Order: sequence, then C-alpha cells, then structure tokens
Amino acid sequence: MAVPARLELALAPTPLLKLERLSRRLGVELYLKRDDLTGLLESGNKVRKLEFLVGEALQQGADTLITCGTLQSNCCRAVSAVAARLGLRALLAIKGERPAAYDGNLLLDRLLGAEVRYCSDAEFARVGDVMEAIADEVRARGGRPYIIPESGANEVGALGYLECAVELSEQIQHGAPRFDAVVISAFSGGSQAGLLMGKQLAGLPGEIVGVPIAGPAEPVRDHIVRTMETAIRRFGFSIEVPKTVYLLDGYQGGGRAEVPDAELALIVGLAREEGVVLDPIYTAKAFRGLVDTLARDPKALGQRVCFIHTGGLFGLFPLRERLSGLIDREAEQ
Repeated sequence: MAVPARLELALAPTPLLKLERLSRRLGVELYLKRDDLTGLLESGNKVRKLEFLVGEALQQGADTLITCGTLQSNCCRAVSAVAARLGLRALLAIKGERPAAYDGNLLLDRLLGAEVRYCSDAEFARVGDVMEAIADEVRARGGRPYIIPESGANEVGALGYLECAVELSEQIQHGAPRFDAVVISAFSGGSQAGLLMGKQLAGLPGEIVGVPIAGPAEPVRDHIVRTMETAIRRFGFSIEVPKTVYLLDGYQGGGRAEVPDAELALIVGLAREEGVVLDPIYTAKAFRGLVDTLARDPKALGQRVCFIHTGGLFGLFPLRERLSGLIDREAEQ
C-alpha cells in the first residue's frame, strides 16, 4: 500500500543548536534538534505526525478529526490547530473533569474551536470505544470522521519521524555534526519507531535512543517493534526491525500525572544556562535521563549527542504557582 500523501504543515527543517555551556560542563558535545520550533500553535513532534495522519484523512474525504488525550495533551492542541488551519472540525476525548477555567493546551484547544468530551478515568480506560462512538455520532449527522490515536502513535504517524530522520541525515550531509546518538522522549514510542525506520532508509549514523517518560520500558519497546512491523507490511519498506531497541529506563517517576520538583528545577536551570525551555511532562523527564546518564559516564552515548526537543511549552503554564515558588526560593538563597 502506498504511503499517505504528506501535507506540508511543519516549519522544517528545524535547526540544530549546540548547548555550549552544558556541553563543557558534561564533557560531551550536546545538541538540540529544535522540533519545538515546528510551528507556534502546531509546535512539537505531533505536527510531523499529523502531516501524514491528516494527509490520509483528507485522502479519505474526512471533514472531522477525532483524537484523545489528557487535559494538557500536546497532540490534542496540535490537532485543534491543524483542524482550524484546514477548515476541519476537531472533536477531543479528554481525560478529566472540565476545569473552572481553561489553561495551557486546553485553553488553546477551546480557543481554536475544538469540541471537548470530558471522560472519567473509567471511560478513558476504553477511550478507543469512546472515540468510535463519537465517530458514529458524526456519521449519523452526515459527517466524515477520521480517528487519530492518542499521540498519533501508529504506523502512519511514525512516518513523520521517518521524515525527521531523513531531514537530519540531509543536515549532516550539508555540514552538521555526525551524531553518535540521537535521543528522544518516549511515551508510546511511535516517534522512536519512525526514527529507527528513517535511520535505515536514509543512512542516518548513530544509535536511536528513547527515554520512557510514563510507563514501563518493555511496553514501549514492544510498541516500537509492532509499529515498525506494521509499517513494513503496509508500506513495503525494505528494512528490518533492529534486534536491540535502546531505551534509558528509570526516569518515568509518576508518569504524566506527576511532575517532581527535580524536573521543575531542571527546567529552570536549563532556561538560565542555555536560554531553552523544556516542557514538564515529556522533554524534562527525558532530558533529565540523558543528563544523568552523561554525568555518570560522559562517553556512554559517544562524543556527539543530539536530543530532539519535541516541544510542549504550553504545558508549563498550569504549573505557574509551583514554578513561581521555586524561582522565588532560589532568588532568596
């Protein structure tokens, strides 16, 4: 089956930024690939996935995009932005109760015109069924729905990070450093699956390393393998699933529902050291895993390492009170 047509939604190629002071401190050449700059409202890794997912939706004649996530879902915000940009309807199945006031990503969802169905924990545990029921309602009204899985984490969404690997390979061919490792946060592992496919198809050097930020490592590894296998069968790629899928395990904490003070401190520290802001749910956890690994062994991932910054800035704002307290306490010391 042919690969779905790709929409050009992301601002790409995204730049590479060397973290000069942190590199000197760790004794490693550490770079960011700034996928937080793929757009403004569309910023982050999800818009790369949506280039193919929404491309397939339009090929199927869809007029409504349905997806799911938490109150501060980056994917829901990106789907809302793309839907508004293309004149489509967005319907979101959101885990949690309707808040008294919208904030962060949820505020943007509503601002962009997305309709929200709030789900209890029990409902969200079967969110696939919930989204199918919403799709049935859309069809009953004469609409044409397209369901995007949580985080866009299927073989179609993974094509976005296959293209990212191709893009990074081209940047290297035009003078960017050859990285020994490319590191990315991993919720489901769909982006890492795409990078692993692109590594083979584009000849991208270095290992692809994920950092699980929520669930155990093995389900993430299993999802990566299944996504690659499905893509190989569906699209006919002449690649193989690698025998080893590299993950830096142990940095999940309480998953997406918990943001420890240590991660907020890392966000503040990196903002002041390098002028770069991480998000509290995904990139802060993953970057902490990377920095901790390099602090213990600067050569653990080679001399040149690239961390893909997958965005999520808007998720900081609901944490304004905790961040304010942390910043003020530091100022008093």
